[in-house]
Amino acid sequence: MTGFSWKPRLIVAALVSAITYLWIQSANPELERRDRLQATLRIIELRDAELMRDILLTRAGLLTNYDALTRTGQALLSLSRSLRDELAASANPAPRRMSDLAGGLSATIQDRLTRIEYLKSDNALLRNSVMSFNEIGRNLQVSAKPAESARLTNLWRLMAGFLDKAGSGTALELEQELERLSGLNSLSDDYQVLLAHGRLIVEVLPKVDAALQSIIGQPILSRIDDLQHALHLYGDGAERRAENFRLALYLVAVLLAAYLLYQFALLRSHTLALRRTHASLKQEIGERLQAESWLRESEARLRAITDSAREAIVSVDAGGNLVSWNRGAALMFGEAAEEALGTSSQRFWMAIQAQLQAEADATDRMINPITESLGIRRDGETFPIEVSLSHWTRGEERFSTAIIRDISARRQLEAVARQQELQLIQANKMTALGTLVSGVAHEINNPNQLILLNAGLLADIWSDALEILDDRYRAGGEFSLAGLPYTELRASAGVLIDDIGDGAKRIERIVADLKHYARPQTEQAGAAFSLNEAVERAVRLVKHLIARKTECFEIRLDSALPPLQGDPRQVEQVVVNLLINGLDALTDTDQTLGVATRRLDDEGEVCVEVTDQGGGISPEHIQQLCDPFFTTKQACGGTGLGLAISASLMRAHGGRLNFSSEPGRGTVAQAIFPVNSKPRSAAEHAD
Repeated sequence: MTGFSWKPRLIVAALVSAITYLWIQSANPELERRDRLQATLRIIELRDAELMRDILLTRAGLLTNYDALTRTGQALLSLSRSLRDELAASANPAPRRMSDLAGGLSATIQDRLTRIEYLKSDNALLRNSVMSFNEIGRNLQVSAKPAESARLTNLWRLMAGFLDKAGSGTALELEQELERLSGLNSLSDDYQVLLAHGRLIVEVLPKVDAALQSIIGQPILSRIDDLQHALHLYGDGAERRAENFRLALYLVAVLLAAYLLYQFALLRSHTLALRRTHASLKQEIGERLQAESWLRESEARLRAITDSAREAIVSVDAGGNLVSWNRGAALMFGEAAEEALGTSSQRFWMAIQAQLQAEADATDRMINPITESLGIRRDGETFPIEVSLSHWTRGEERFSTAIIRDISARRQLEAVARQQELQLIQANKMTALGTLVSGVAHEINNPNQLILLNAGLLADIWSDALEILDDRYRAGGEFSLAGLPYTELRASAGVLIDDIGDGAKRIERIVADLKHYARPQTEQAGAAFSLNEAVERAVRLVKHLIARKTECFEIRLDSALPPLQGDPRQVEQVVVNLLINGLDALTDTDQTLGVATRRLDDEGEVCVEVTDQGGGISPEHIQQLCDPFFTTKQACGGTGLGLAISASLMRAHGGRLNFSSEPGRGTVAQAIFPVNSKPRSAAEHAD
């Protein structure tokens, strides 16, 4: 059917395209252009007639000024130039030839306008001389004597004849009269001016007439006729071409109509055949509808069963495309059946397609009844799944059905159990480590006491020996002790002995703090203690960590704090945890770690504030900091128990932990204690 239908469409499209092309060509724009150019030529003829009229009026002295003559000339020149430019813009050979004719017409008009300018100048000079000649002649006639009056009358008669007809005889007679009068010495100045104007008239009038004749003789009309003739020839050719296109348009239209009639007859015969086929198909469709009704009932029962299941039950064809999708699958993967059906199953789970293909190539016996993989929700989240696969066929097509279970909760419980197991192991190790630390502290304390005792004895010995050594130095001069000059050793030996004592005392304080920190809590722990002293002991415990992690450690203790009720060892543990967390947040030794104690105004509370300039805490993690086993430092050995235990100890003292952080700017952790509050007992704390 497809091979049959495209050919008629292609033929009809080709015929319609041919008709469109022939219609466009039959409406030849060159004919409109010819009519427009002929109208322009007629206007040029009218303007030329107006120009000649104004020239003749100017020569006759009936045109008072030359403005109309100038306007007409400029309009005529503008029309000729526009005609020339329009013809020059065409690329056809015939318009180029007409463009040459239009250029000649424009040049002729330009030449005529130039000659008119000369005519205007000479005619103005002539009119001025004639007016002056008449005016001076009338004035002289009034006051002239009889002899002079006769000469003036004769001169006037000759001038009138010359102006009426500037023939060579009249001009010669007038020139002789002017020469004769010029020879008289008795003439006045007015006579001399009159004779000068007369000679000028005799000279200029022939020039004006010659210029007028040259203007009239310009072949403008002949050039217009030539251009019109060329336009007629060009228009006739365009008209014949348009007629040919119209004839071709008619023939193609007839051909298209005949082809459409042929197709109509062919379509009618096909329609009769289709009606017969339709009758046979209608019976077959009825039978299929009955079978489909039974199939829909079966599918409805199956769909009710699959939609009631919590597991995702899906089927895919041999190409891996989804063909069924139950409600459990829509809830599990977050995509409705309308969106999932017909798409690739690979975007919902990983590493299952290879299993499907392997089982499709094998027998119907299951290779591996249950397979674990990763599912992919609509938002891209992955989660663990357990897949049970089976296969079935329909005709020659093979399909696979998978029952998918979300095992995220089971995996999470397994991970929690494993984490708790690791944490118990770690707690056991920490307990053993605490026991070892307590024993090591006791073993260190014994030799350290000996060092303290010997350091004091050495200080006394050196003090007593100084007098003897000084006498030796004064008597014998410089000498050596232990390979060092006495003068150098005298200044430094006392300091060395004092440093030994100070180091031993520092070891004694560290051991005491460790024993105090590791001492088990008793039910009687609830005496008053100094918060500043607890903070100082905590700082001494982690001083080696502070020295390694930062060079900018600050401690500010408020000396006016009231004493607190509770267990100072638990408070030390809270402060140690906060300091260690702050040190872990630092990424550079130039970053600052600070600890401070202060009283909160008007609230009856005091607080320990630990501030660091580390990377900060994400807003989504702030609320989870005190949850058991929550940690962002698992890769570095974090257990997630330090802050959880600290929060529990703070609740036992009636206090709380506050955290504020800005990512990239640092964190502020506050341990807030109430003043004059008794700590709860172990039973109350457990509640």
